[in-house]
Amino acid sequence: MLNWLINSENGLLARIAAGAVIFAFLGIVDYRRNGPNARRWREYLFLLICVVAALAYGLINDQITVGISWEYFYYGKGLESILGPAAPPAAIALRWEAAKVGMQAVWSAGLILGVILLLANNPGKRSAPLRFGRLYRLLPLMLACPAILASLFGVIGYWGGLVWLNAEFPLLLKDNLWRPYRFMAVYGIHLGGYIGGLLGVFTAVGLIIRQRRSVPNTSRSGYPPASQTGF
Repeated sequence: MLNWLINSENGLLARIAAGAVIFAFLGIVDYRRNGPNARRWREYLFLLICVVAALAYGLINDQITVGISWEYFYYGKGLESILGPAAPPAAIALRWEAAKVGMQAVWSAGLILGVILLLANNPGKRSAPLRFGRLYRLLPLMLACPAILASLFGVIGYWGGLVWLNAEFPLLLKDNLWRPYRFMAVYGIHLGGYIGGLLGVFTAVGLIIRQRRSVPNTSRSGYPPASQTGF
C-alpha cells in the first residue's frame, strides 16, 4: 500500500486529491470563523494557481522538447520500458508520456514555490503582508525566468557547451548516438528551467521583502483588512 501511494501514478493522484480535500476543509473552517476577513482560503487559492501555472509550464516545455529530441525522453527518461522497443515510438503515445513526465516533475515544484512566497509574505510586527493581487503579479516573472534560461541553456547544450556535465555525453558524440546535439539541447533546456525557477523565486522573494518595507503594519492581527486583500 505504501509503495503504491509513493511510487505509482494512481498513488500520486490520490495524494493530490487528499491534499486538495484537506486544504478545502481548512479553508471552509477559516471562512466560517473569520467571515470576510478569512485569509487562509486565499492562500490555498494562490497555491493552487501556482501549481496550475507550473503544470502548464511543464506541459508546454515537454511538448516542445519532445519534438526536439524524442530520444531524450525515450532513452534518457526511461520511456522505452513503457512505449516498447519500436523506435521512434508512436508520436501520440510519446507525447502523452512526455506530458506526464513533465507534469509529475513540476507540480510539487509549483506548490513549494507558492509556499515560499507565502512565507515571505507572512505578517510581521513591523510590516503587513502585501495584497494577494501583488503576489499574482509576480507569477509572470517566475515563469519568464525559467523560460529565458531554458532557451539560453538549450542553445549552449546544442553547441556542446554542457558536455562536461554528464559522462555519457562524450560517448554519445563519439558514436553519433541518439542525435547527440539535440539530446544535449533538451538536457540544457531542462537544466536551464530548473536554474531559472530558482532565480525567479529568489527574485520574487526579494521583491516581496522590498515592497513590504513600505507597507507599515497598522493591524493588531498583522493582516490587512478585507478591503485590501486584492480580491
